[in-house]
Amino acid sequence: MLLATSCSVRNYNSSKPFPYRTTINLVGKTPEYDRLELQTKLQDQVDDSLKTRLISSWVFFRALKNPPVFDSLNIGRSKIFITNLLHSLGYFNPVVQDTFYIDTVANKQHGEQKRVYTTFTVTPGIAMRLDSIGYALETPELQALALKSMNGSLLKKGEPYSDQKVNGELDRLLAIYRDSGYYKFSKENIYAERDTVVAALIDPTLDPFEQLRLLDSLSKKREKPTINITIRQRPLKDSAHIRKFYMGNVRVYPDLSILEDSVPVTKDSATIQGYQFFFNSRRFKLPFIATNIRLRPGTAYSQRRYYRVINTFNQLGAWQNVDLTLQERYDSVPLLDAVLRLYPAMKHSLNVDFETSRNVSDFLSQGTYFGLGLNFRLLNRNAYREAIQTSTNARFGIEIGTHLVQTLQASLSHNIYFPKIILPKFLLDWFPRKTEGNERTLARRTVLNLTGAYTDRRDFFRAPSFNTSWGYEWTRRKTRASDPDNATQRWTKSYVLTPFNFEYTDLHKTDSLRKLEEAIPAYRFAFNDGMIISTVFSATAARQFDNDKRLVIIRGRIEESGALFGLIKSLELGDLRRFVKVDAEVKHYINRKRSSWAFRAFGGVAFIYGKTDTNGVIVKEHNLPFFKAFFAGGPYSMRAWQVRRLGPGSSTIYDTSDTTRVDRFGNMQLEFNAEYRFNITTIAGVKVNSALFVDIGNIWSKEYQNGQEVPEASFKLSRLYKDIALGAGTSLRLDFEFFMIRLDWAYRLKNPRYANMNYGWFQKIDIASGQLQLGIGYPF
Repeated sequence: MLLATSCSVRNYNSSKPFPYRTTINLVGKTPEYDRLELQTKLQDQVDDSLKTRLISSWVFFRALKNPPVFDSLNIGRSKIFITNLLHSLGYFNPVVQDTFYIDTVANKQHGEQKRVYTTFTVTPGIAMRLDSIGYALETPELQALALKSMNGSLLKKGEPYSDQKVNGELDRLLAIYRDSGYYKFSKENIYAERDTVVAALIDPTLDPFEQLRLLDSLSKKREKPTINITIRQRPLKDSAHIRKFYMGNVRVYPDLSILEDSVPVTKDSATIQGYQFFFNSRRFKLPFIATNIRLRPGTAYSQRRYYRVINTFNQLGAWQNVDLTLQERYDSVPLLDAVLRLYPAMKHSLNVDFETSRNVSDFLSQGTYFGLGLNFRLLNRNAYREAIQTSTNARFGIEIGTHLVQTLQASLSHNIYFPKIILPKFLLDWFPRKTEGNERTLARRTVLNLTGAYTDRRDFFRAPSFNTSWGYEWTRRKTRASDPDNATQRWTKSYVLTPFNFEYTDLHKTDSLRKLEEAIPAYRFAFNDGMIISTVFSATAARQFDNDKRLVIIRGRIEESGALFGLIKSLELGDLRRFVKVDAEVKHYINRKRSSWAFRAFGGVAFIYGKTDTNGVIVKEHNLPFFKAFFAGGPYSMRAWQVRRLGPGSSTIYDTSDTTRVDRFGNMQLEFNAEYRFNITTIAGVKVNSALFVDIGNIWSKEYQNGQEVPEASFKLSRLYKDIALGAGTSLRLDFEFFMIRLDWAYRLKNPRYANMNYGWFQKIDIASGQLQLGIGYPF
């Protein structure tokens, strides 16, 4: 059924031919351009009357509604559009040919169909390259700025020519001029003069010998055509366009209300750092606001600083609306008076959530439990009158089982978000500044976290825990100076540095749990006290390509625990865990109109070097604590296995009857996932989608049985093919826009448990052996 498709035509004139299919064949080499992307751009140049837009009601059935009448004149129009596009991309002497034929299809119900099949055969030709790039602006200050910034030019000798690059260079110069005080300078004041050998040949002042030399040069350039670009300045219509503007008076209204726009209100006033403040209340500290304005009176106007002020106050979160206006004033020098209007947001907000759950895979018993949870979140957007955000979260939950309340959980956390980096000045210089070259810092903040939790598992254990951390978060965006707001031209990088992270769990076991530990040694690893004193650093980079058709996300994280505090012997031999954990992830998305591809690669490894004093015997630690360990399976990992039921390696130590329900943890993980996602239909406004997917991976750790290490559980490159697991399946997805319900059905095509039997391929597979996973949102 996946291979079967059907296309119907509705509401057509049986006496007139209509476009049924239009194809573009790209002939020849396109070394300077992505072939698939170029073909897509060429398809977009086809005249609308020749395009066939299929409406998909189901994935297998598509309809062509109200097709236009075919007109051969539209073929000529399309050829002109295609040729113009190729010229704009720098292709020299492109050739576009066309053919079409009419196929008559009988239809008893609606009359015969006269379908037109059109084909464009496009030979782009040779890509033209840039030869020399120059600047010839009549205003000396503008010329000096252009020459000073030549290293950042988008036009490089020897690179392919395109109109987009030329326009980008003009935009880059415009941004530089406006950041240098030229407030009224516009793109209409400059232009790019394109000079080629052909243009020189028509110069009437050229002597005959020079013409012969150029003709010889032209014959050579047909094989390797080049073009020269010179940026010039148009004659001035208004001298103010080349005058430098400076900041004049800056007035700030920090606590406006909507009603004040129409009803005048008497205000208090103050002058802080040269800024004039007019306010109704003491809701905000004025020096804090003044520090974030950065448009100093008397300094040259900067467009970049203008937008930075708006973005800064929007990101602080204490104001729901920000308005910054400029007004020209001509004194001894041109001035710009600024008015900053800030409209505060509601200071507090309270969110209450209620949740339910059903646990059919309990860690300690075979029962089925029903859970109830209640969450409270109180947000303060303007703590301490400096737009410091605080978030207080409280959670209470119970799990009802055989003995009524089987599990009780409670937690309370308080987070404080400071809108700046809090460090001594000599350390603050290590952090990136707001603007460095073509990189901008979008947000910087310091985060303090305090969390306390308590878990009471009836008949098994009580576990109070505490966590506190102090860290820094900041986001950087690398842009082209020509278009800093274009997402397709930038890398957005987010960083999190937590210099101090403390986690401690104090586990109080019952006799029932100790008996289980004797029967199942793995429980000794899963249930124990744990202390983490760590430093964590993570970085994420994302970029869009090809006009949002491709998205690449790269993430890396490293955590170190106990390197310094482990030098204290009582901590090292006590509950402190010492390890270094590193993991990395790459995601790549390719989007199309009705489908998309999604790829993910993940790898992580940990080095454990801690020791523990167990009843006077010093034992070397081999594995991560369970809440830091790697695991596989579930709706967001290897979907052919239940969560934490895969691995480690190809060992079978957990596959006996008394340990089948034991969770598996690892010190290393490798995983690769691929999905082909496609639309099916829409029912009552809900999008029904599907996917075909493949998951490959496993986890590895050090495991012992009868005092001997199990080699199949540890990672070895020579065993990788045996140890690797592979699952594949399909999915049904209900997309409600704001969230998505996902049902995945997967089979274990290669199960490392049977590595000694045909390397685990196709073992014990039948229709009912698949694994159903319920997930919210995409798996990656």
